[in-house]
Amino acid sequence: MQTANAFNLAYRAARRAVRPKQFITVSEWADQNRKLSSEGSAEHGEWKTSRTPYLREIMDALSEDSPVREVWFQKSSQVGGTEAGSNWLGYIMAHAKGPVGVIMPTEKALKDWFSQKFDPMAEQTPAVRDVLASRSNKGGDNSAERKKFVGGILYAKTAGSTTDLKSTSLRYALADEVDEYDWSTLQGDPVELLKVRLTTFHDRKMFGVSSPTIKDASKIEEKFEGGDQRRYMLACPHCGERQYLRWGQVQWRRLGEYVRQAWYVCEHNGCIIEEHEKTAMLAGGVWQAHNPSAPYRSYHINAIYSPVGLGLSWVELANEWIAAQGLPEKLMVFMNTRLGETWADRSHDLKPNTLLARAEPYDLRTIPIGCVALTAGVDTQDDRLEIQIRGWGRDSKSWVIDYHILYGNPAEESLWDSLAEYLNGAEFVNAWGKIMRLEASAIDTGGHHTHMVYQFVRSQRVRRPMAIKGANTTGRAILSKPTQQDVNWKGQTIKKGVQLYTVGGDTAKHWLYARLNADTDKPADARLEHFSHELEAKWYDGLVSEAFNPKKNRWEIKKGKRNEPLDTAVYALAASHHPELHIHKWKQFDWDKREAMLQPAHVVPVEVPLDKPDPAAALIAPLAPLPPAKPKQQQRPRRQGGYAKNW
Repeated sequence: MQTANAFNLAYRAARRAVRPKQFITVSEWADQNRKLSSEGSAEHGEWKTSRTPYLREIMDALSEDSPVREVWFQKSSQVGGTEAGSNWLGYIMAHAKGPVGVIMPTEKALKDWFSQKFDPMAEQTPAVRDVLASRSNKGGDNSAERKKFVGGILYAKTAGSTTDLKSTSLRYALADEVDEYDWSTLQGDPVELLKVRLTTFHDRKMFGVSSPTIKDASKIEEKFEGGDQRRYMLACPHCGERQYLRWGQVQWRRLGEYVRQAWYVCEHNGCIIEEHEKTAMLAGGVWQAHNPSAPYRSYHINAIYSPVGLGLSWVELANEWIAAQGLPEKLMVFMNTRLGETWADRSHDLKPNTLLARAEPYDLRTIPIGCVALTAGVDTQDDRLEIQIRGWGRDSKSWVIDYHILYGNPAEESLWDSLAEYLNGAEFVNAWGKIMRLEASAIDTGGHHTHMVYQFVRSQRVRRPMAIKGANTTGRAILSKPTQQDVNWKGQTIKKGVQLYTVGGDTAKHWLYARLNADTDKPADARLEHFSHELEAKWYDGLVSEAFNPKKNRWEIKKGKRNEPLDTAVYALAASHHPELHIHKWKQFDWDKREAMLQPAHVVPVEVPLDKPDPAAALIAPLAPLPPAKPKQQQRPRRQGGYAKNW
């Protein structure tokens, strides 16, 4: 069987060698050969460049006979950038030939790309399938990182492993999602390393594509601005004036809570453009360079251009925009993934005195109206534990309820006894006379007392304790899935052993600072972050003790500052993401129910269907005081519905 496959490959190669090579562009090849699978495409079947006409020039610039050597594409999601890259790879393998390198941000991204993009393309597109080496090849020509094809080989690497290509010459290179590369840990710039690998070939080509992230830390924005800055110019169907589509020109009409109609206003003559007119406008669009003297091509496009039936409509975009107002974390996602623009970090703009001036007339350890859930963050130092209690309410509002320091040696059990006493005794009475207690506590394991934290968490002396460690990797979730720390000599996990959660400090700090900036010039009742007038001035100094360094793509402590107020705020936020809480995911029903249970008796409670689970009710079930120590023979109370009763 292998002999027959080898003969067929050799025969096809010989036929191509004696046949004159046909001039063809990437878009022409894709229209003739590319087949889209249902696994990775919204529309499966034959590829049609006419559906996304703005991709034609980008792809054709990568054609074998094009003089263009370098192309960068800054884009929003769902505009076909990844498919353009797949078309180019198929074109290389079936027509242009030569060694090609593909660089992805992480191992997971690389595996997802193979399973969702490359493999379906190779299986559904005969022109690609026919030139790939047999999967049974014993020489490793078709492995997880190498794909041998007639006339070339494809190397697939992560951004951190591009040095593996140091002895490899490449004719083509595809750098995908470059803004997701972890630039803080890379030994060198993978883009520049790729360029070095390309220098052997005079007809080399490089394609970089990505959605942007943070301004001044975005590689794709840097590349776009360094290029000729091409924008897709569309002619107004009414006055004929050309323009590129901007979010500020989209207008809409709301019916009740949601947008029901949206349109585009021509920036030249105020013409009203309906979305159904976009199809003809896209077909007649032209790319125009706004920096024509630049040394390479660069393109930008956003989701407003998404063809009708692909991606989000203008109405859907408007509803997303409205839902993100006042929520910096959602606005950042909208800017990056819908508009294809960077998010401007303003961490340097925040001043302690400005925040101090926003202090509100409520005392520490009291519950303001609107606060219906409490979590704690604990920072472990060599001579103390610093604790911040935060309250959470509807519309992503948060209050600092208490800030407390317990002095002592974390190596001694007495300090942890004091922590348990404080957290268990943290009963708060709200404005209606209802008692509230902590839902969860996140305790830092960094420093020299990791195993003392493990021991405290393992003892379950407080409600929902979490052992955490910080990670400043870009884009990491605020709270990642835990890893089991307690294993036996066989490597098996111990039942009820301690779990360690990773906190995305980078993400959480961007989230917090964006909220603090968003509160500027807002009245107290409209703010997201609320501070008690009893907090000391040095607390505000600690809250904004760090600033983001875009050149190094990391957060750095300002000289001479202490950052415990910031860290404990991050940890309390992480505790609100506890898998039994997920306060950030509560729906209107959950908030209604919780608020009804914490309001005066004369307020009519929200009626709940009997078959509707009620997480909010379980979270504030009355808690019995904990004894100082639990006898070994005494059984722990059963859990019902995932929440502890009578802890």
